[in-house]
Amino acid sequence: MSEAGDIVRSFYAAVSKKDIPAARRYLADDLVFVGLFETYPDANAYIAALTGLLQITRRLDVKTIISEGDQTAIFFELETGPPAMATTLVAEWHTVKRGRIVRVQSAFDGRPFEAMFSGGNRT
Repeated sequence: MSEAGDIVRSFYAAVSKKDIPAARRYLADDLVFVGLFETYPDANAYIAALTGLLQITRRLDVKTIISEGDQTAIFFELETGPPAMATTLVAEWHTVKRGRIVRVQSAFDGRPFEAMFSGGNRT
């Protein structure tokens, strides 16, 4: 696995433990997250949203990580509780530069999460 894959794996190991400070260390300050409902322009905005998601996360099970050069794809199963009771397969595409994640694009079935983002900035 490439260095980018190792970084994404380490980031998600921290996320799975709900260790936000450890997870934050893998993100570039100018990270851009492009999601189904919202786009976050920097790492702090993304971490704030991730912290909220982790409050309803029951389980995050990484299925596979595929990496080539500075590009990494991860597929994981996310089990959440109220107000978004679901088990969802999530695919994310990460770009890593200088040892930090600089861009994330996420794809998943958003129907269980739609109510959480009403009025959000859809992308």
